[in-house]
Amino acid sequence: MNIFTATDIRALSDAHAADPAFDVARLQARNQLAWLHERIYGEMRARRWDVHFRPEWSLSPAQRSESKPRVDVLRLRYTKAEYVVHLMQKQFGGSALTWDDCAWLGIGLDGQGVFVEWQLAASAQLDAQNFYNKVTQGAPEKRTLRQIFAELSGEGALELSAQGQRVLHVRCARLVDLNVLNDTLEKFTPGQHAWRVVTRVAVADPRLQINVAPDELLYRLAQLYALHQFAAWAPRNNFLARARGESNSGIAP
Repeated sequence: MNIFTATDIRALSDAHAADPAFDVARLQARNQLAWLHERIYGEMRARRWDVHFRPEWSLSPAQRSESKPRVDVLRLRYTKAEYVVHLMQKQFGGSALTWDDCAWLGIGLDGQGVFVEWQLAASAQLDAQNFYNKVTQGAPEKRTLRQIFAELSGEGALELSAQGQRVLHVRCARLVDLNVLNDTLEKFTPGQHAWRVVTRVAVADPRLQINVAPDELLYRLAQLYALHQFAAWAPRNNFLARARGESNSGIAP
């Protein structure tokens, strides 16, 4: 028996995302994400991963509402420690940061199936700027990023989008090529584009059987955690310092 079913993804499809008849199915799928969290988060803490669960934010809502009449995706997300967010806010200013303004690592479900992702939303401006500044430092940083992409193999893909519209979709295996990586970076503007690296698994895949799914999905999170460590701002990964005095929405020189 697999942890998710075809009914789960059907409830999140374009045809049914706003249909109240599928509310129960969406809630059951969210409960399965909560079940996964209970089985993987202890291991994440044991490994000393610098990502954290936020009860009010980490599990996206399954119920439709006035503000969200369609539910076409469910997510279990992990993000920064609260003190790191406050430190980032104190050092680099701007309006108060929300969890959506930070890079996140997560597992989710949509109309296509199950996915594991690392995402820099367009609103995660400071993390995106930190990543961009770091990766454009020179050849060593790009070599590290290319190695991370290589370890994602053929299942990983990078998606760039702006205002909900896809700008670019490229397999991570291709980003090992320096020319492809450089071309991709030229298309990326922190604060304007969302940068999402995702691996997908079909709900019927035997790797998602209930007895092995937590280990499989934790393994995929671990691959993307390397990208999170490389890119997201932290006191020991500070590539925003040279942007002091610059507009946060622009590319630092």
